[in-house]
Amino acid sequence: MERNVLFARILLIILCATLTGACFYQLNQSYDPLARYPYATEKNRATILKYMDSHDIDYIISQQIRPSVFMDFIKIPGFNIRLANEYHLAKQTQEESNAYIVNFVNKYSTYFTSNELEDLLTYYTYADLTTFYENDATTTKKLTLQSDPTNMYLVLNTKTSVYRYQPANLVQVDSIQIQSNVVDDWNEMKEAYSRMWNGETLSAVSGYQSYDTVNESYMTLENQYGETVLDRFQLPAGQNETQLGYTIQLINPQDWIDACQKNQNEDGTYNYENAIKSLSQSQQNQIVWLEENAYHYGFVIRYPEDKADKTKMAYQPFVLRYVGRKAANKMWKDHLSMEEMDFEEYQE
Repeated sequence: MERNVLFARILLIILCATLTGACFYQLNQSYDPLARYPYATEKNRATILKYMDSHDIDYIISQQIRPSVFMDFIKIPGFNIRLANEYHLAKQTQEESNAYIVNFVNKYSTYFTSNELEDLLTYYTYADLTTFYENDATTTKKLTLQSDPTNMYLVLNTKTSVYRYQPANLVQVDSIQIQSNVVDDWNEMKEAYSRMWNGETLSAVSGYQSYDTVNESYMTLENQYGETVLDRFQLPAGQNETQLGYTIQLINPQDWIDACQKNQNEDGTYNYENAIKSLSQSQQNQIVWLEENAYHYGFVIRYPEDKADKTKMAYQPFVLRYVGRKAANKMWKDHLSMEEMDFEEYQE
């Protein structure tokens, strides 16, 4: 009797376990992973379930990512739903194949944020970005690419670059190109100088320079003076502010470098007073006038004499940088270099 009861209990337990398993199996079969995803449709449901695992589905639900953001890319090998916004933004900003975009973002996403990506693809091509990230960003230079090179107050140095950026609003003035918003003040300053010096002209040897032009010039000067000397006067292509269109140079760099080299002190510093005296009287007049008047027209001496500790560059009285009249006035009164100036209140 007891054996029969025991057998019946065991049978009952097996039956209950079987029924429970069957119930769970049925529930699992009928469970809809996309039940909490409001954007699932008959058209996209099968594709989402095929190409996304449970973690991916939980992610699009928690982040409420619409199918329009990722459906173009979901079938691409290497697709990562956590980079879907970047894929979508890249596609909207600069056209390329879906596969190219997925590969590009996957490979270089550590170099930019979502917000920076839109600016980067507005001002640089995929090809240029790829070349930069494969070279300048990873070599001993470890440069940071500026996401918005249109910023009038952008400061470039040994750690930053605008690579092959080309300004869109350049205007030809005499023999140089400059940004369109610089033209009126530049012309007005030239007229004021001419009135002061009885018709003597304030002429420029260069304004905007392309990456290739800067690179060619840099290599020529490097061969002539050596890298150690040159790096005190000029930054390489990509890091050179003449590529922004807001810099004007009034004499050839070689002339000023030669003057400084001929008047070098024993400790390696330069005797700028004697270097200036070695220049023509016309050039000396320009230095004196610009130091006292350039700010009236929105220009500053980009590399002031006593700011080498801030600019990391030698004094260059013939290199002008346009910052607008309000900012220039502030910099002149407070004796500030661009590295020391807070331009936030002057941003448009």
